[in-house]
Amino acid sequence: MIPLKDGETLSRLFHLNSEPWSNVEAYREAQDYEVDYKQIPGSRRITLPEPEDSALLKLLQTRTSCREYRLAHLPLKAFSTILKCAYGITRTTPIAKVGGGFFRTVPSAGGLFPLEIYVLAREVESLPDGIYHYDLRRQALELFRQGTWFAELDDIMITAPFVREANLIFFLSAVFNRSQKKYGPRGYRYILFEAGHVAQNLCLVATEFNLGSLCMGGFYDSRLNKFMEFDGLTEAVIYSVAAGYQA
Repeated sequence: MIPLKDGETLSRLFHLNSEPWSNVEAYREAQDYEVDYKQIPGSRRITLPEPEDSALLKLLQTRTSCREYRLAHLPLKAFSTILKCAYGITRTTPIAKVGGGFFRTVPSAGGLFPLEIYVLAREVESLPDGIYHYDLRRQALELFRQGTWFAELDDIMITAPFVREANLIFFLSAVFNRSQKKYGPRGYRYILFEAGHVAQNLCLVATEFNLGSLCMGGFYDSRLNKFMEFDGLTEAVIYSVAAGYQA
């Protein structure tokens, strides 16, 4: 029995028990399917005018999931811009008892910002290949582990064959207690919402730089967390996005 005031155990059990599903039959059936759409029978239908000419709409129309890349030199300024757009600070404001709050490019429940961004980067201007942590308060990178680690992903990520020639693999990790100390089990949902916001930002800014992107949920959590040196309980990878030049 989980105590009523325990705001983390239930979501932690779900998180630990939602590794990729080895259901070959379901994957085979998914090769031939139709997307379902809902319409309300008997409702009045009102035709909308053509949308305005929007720069954002053009990006959205251009964005597509890229599953084949070609490795090429990536400018450092482009990399910096991608990180800033994904989860960077947009403005600050005074907050009582805290002294200052940092607002970012995505909404966050309670302004608690539970996510961290790590990037497996290679062929980026003036950067050694390696895994970096994004220090958003200083718009800087912290070298977490130097080296080219793409080969290690073969045993960790189901989607590894699609991104072997990508420049960047973003790992979005969650520090669960940041949100759940206030919102309890509901805080887990808020963390997932926020990761979706960040991933969409990554895809759109990659598109702006004529890069391909791929959102990836197909990874073995326990293996990836071990690779990233996370315990999988207080901090864990919850989402990943690849970016690079389309082949």
